[in-house]
Amino acid sequence: MEITAVETTPLRVPIGRTVGDSRLSITDVYWIVVELETDEGYTGTGWMGSLGFGPDLLSRFVDSQFREHLLGRNPFALEEIVRDLRRQTIYYGKLGMSAWPRSAIDVALWDIQAQAAGQPLYRFLGGETGRVQAYASSMDATHEVGELAALHGEYVDDGFDAVKTKVGNRSPAEDAERVRTIRDAVGPDVEIFTDANQAWSVNEAIRTVDALDDHGIGWIEEPISQFDIQGHRRLVDRIRPPLATGEMLNRPEQFLPLLESRGIDVVQPDLIRAGGISGLREIATLAHRHNVPFAPHFYYAISAHVASAAPNGKIVEYIPEYDIAPLLENPPTIEDGEVVLPDRPGHGYRIDPAAKDEYGVSFDG
Repeated sequence: MEITAVETTPLRVPIGRTVGDSRLSITDVYWIVVELETDEGYTGTGWMGSLGFGPDLLSRFVDSQFREHLLGRNPFALEEIVRDLRRQTIYYGKLGMSAWPRSAIDVALWDIQAQAAGQPLYRFLGGETGRVQAYASSMDATHEVGELAALHGEYVDDGFDAVKTKVGNRSPAEDAERVRTIRDAVGPDVEIFTDANQAWSVNEAIRTVDALDDHGIGWIEEPISQFDIQGHRRLVDRIRPPLATGEMLNRPEQFLPLLESRGIDVVQPDLIRAGGISGLREIATLAHRHNVPFAPHFYYAISAHVASAAPNGKIVEYIPEYDIAPLLENPPTIEDGEVVLPDRPGHGYRIDPAAKDEYGVSFDG
């Protein structure tokens, strides 16, 4: 089998309102879709999500740096291909944005392999269950406190038993009031996860998490800088809720200092930053060896396949504002707060040609 064509398609999708976290506000999402065609009729699909910065760079990375290194290759030589692509970007840095297109290509290669094996991806990876718990994660930092009850109450009405809210850009008392409002709306049995996007110092995190936990939170996510390994350990020893982090880490080995120092309670690798399906599998294995749950960030449609196969797979993140499902001709299904994985061979998703026509953008000129 050989790869015969590499196609990239950038799509720009309006969200319909301004949403954000403690660091940014956005009105549009870009999806950069990578499709690998083969001489045996299989097409593998991967995609990257951009919040507005660099969609042209991500698209051109594939076209200018990777296409010629993919054409004619056997998609089953995945590890060799990934090594070659990493070498190709050594002068741009092996981490950061150069990792994103490599990860999307990794997803497309796994998609081809599972299709050729005639198996859904989660089974091809060793999973048995086609249902994976999800939590509804809202980019609600720009929402007024009065909007929070209706928003998160709606998620619970839709069947979710876990929700996540943004904190970190207000005082501890104001953030605690927002969590209290959500708790009153969803009741005592729903998990409320909180995400600060690295907004605090260690001492600020301790004070604020103590205030948030008066209303019962399931975890605190990214409370401090990803580089402060000792600070993570201090926090784990000082706060009651589990500390979840990892979405900004780019390689599996970057998780080791946190795991070995016991400064992390839940690992949250991002599919596209951390090496695609190959990277997520390796991180899940490392976390399992340290008895730490695996709860991948974003990209729920693909990440749920990996979580299904991981012995420590806990839950996946569903962000309504960043959902690619409307662009797919066979979108993922969420029932009773669980992602229902398709039984089609591969990961099971293809971009709807009509979506390409409606949302496609060009960066020429």
